[in-house]
Amino acid sequence: MLIIDDEKALRCGLAGYLKSIQSPFDEIITASGGHQALSYIDQHAVSAALVDINLGDMNGLDLIELINRRYPDMLIVIISGFDDFDFARRAIKLKVLDYLLKPIPRSDLKKLMIAFQQCLINDKRTVVDEGTSRSLAMNVKDYIETHYSEKGLSLSQVASALFVNEGYLSRQLKQTYGRTFSEYLIEYRIQKAQELLRNLTLQYTVTAIANKVGYEDPHYFSRLFRKKTGFSPVQFREHAEPLPNSNRE
Repeated sequence: MLIIDDEKALRCGLAGYLKSIQSPFDEIITASGGHQALSYIDQHAVSAALVDINLGDMNGLDLIELINRRYPDMLIVIISGFDDFDFARRAIKLKVLDYLLKPIPRSDLKKLMIAFQQCLINDKRTVVDEGTSRSLAMNVKDYIETHYSEKGLSLSQVASALFVNEGYLSRQLKQTYGRTFSEYLIEYRIQKAQELLRNLTLQYTVTAIANKVGYEDPHYFSRLFRKKTGFSPVQFREHAEPLPNSNRE
């Protein structure tokens, strides 16, 4: 955490006290002005900052705006000797965590450390949850691309294979790739069918291609193919560019 205040006695006193109580921070550093603070933040990982409004080299609210643009995840608390409505109103717009008036009671500082700790725990959980969601969605994608040719491939089958709830799995796939399970499966199957139709060496029939990409009914496959591409499988083969190294026998 970084304490930014041009009053040496105050910033050092705050730092000394906060180091003596329980807090979620490994280090508590001080800066006497906005430029020194920005230089430090640019070179170190800073989770939170206490910012005085009246700094010697810049306005504290302007500094917070700069920090918000560069480091939007940093938690900010304003410390000020002025109980000014305009300052408070602008602080709300800057989405600061709190606005504390000097002199700051020790009880308020203890409460602030608890609030910081809770915010940081929630942030970590969010990062973990997002990483888990991406990883799960990638597993679904890999499963589809490995098993797309299986007849009757379903969301319940994939959910069972990955040991997760169907609804949860569907939400994570939609959130990560913007598609439902069914949409992704159909798109991938049509893509593989297009590759087979463009292969002039193999010359598979439409029925054979339908079976190879997981459809038992070639008529259903043809209707689905036309809906997705605007062409029937035969028309697509006639108009599509052949795959490289694919020659008509």
